[in-house]
Amino acid sequence: MKTSSSCREGIFHPPSAPSLSIPYLIKKSNRRTWALSIGQDLTLTVRIPLTVSFSDARQILCTKENWIVKKYRELEQAAASVPVSALTPVQRQALEERYRQAAREYFPRRVAYYQNIIGVTCGTITIRDQKTRWGSCSAKGNLNFNWRLMLAPPRVLDYVVVHELCHRREMNHSKAFWALVEAVLPDYAQLRTWLKDNGKTLVL
Repeated sequence: MKTSSSCREGIFHPPSAPSLSIPYLIKKSNRRTWALSIGQDLTLTVRIPLTVSFSDARQILCTKENWIVKKYRELEQAAASVPVSALTPVQRQALEERYRQAAREYFPRRVAYYQNIIGVTCGTITIRDQKTRWGSCSAKGNLNFNWRLMLAPPRVLDYVVVHELCHRREMNHSKAFWALVEAVLPDYAQLRTWLKDNGKTLVL
């Protein structure tokens, strides 16, 4: 958290929506009352009088939780519907972070689902921003996935998950490996082709 004599910043996790991570900035000024606002970059700003403590200001976030969550989601939806070319760098960064957070929550669920089907286990799951790889599996069983897959159809994302999990049994691209992939996803070839043809479009 950033600290100065006139401001504090941090992340607000609303109790009613703990999956949300809303960046906030508390600013002290000569104003007489406090005020809340959420900017186009989805940062929550709390303006308070000099006489109000930062701890009291954080309590304001809890008392105004319903308004904050509603407003944040409205702006989040609006930002997602804006053509990418019209996004500012700040908006693009905020949108990317939301996709990254979604990937951190989504990939472990799909891995858990398919590892039971394939009959394998895995180590840690890491979300990365790789330029040329969609996923990888280390010799220790740790999995890495590219957050940009969140921009692809869910079935394509599942293909990458299955691909990497199958490496837990076949650490190669042999006929046995592809037979294992096909046993789980009979349409893997079409999904693989889609990713090859459209992967370059999965950008913000």
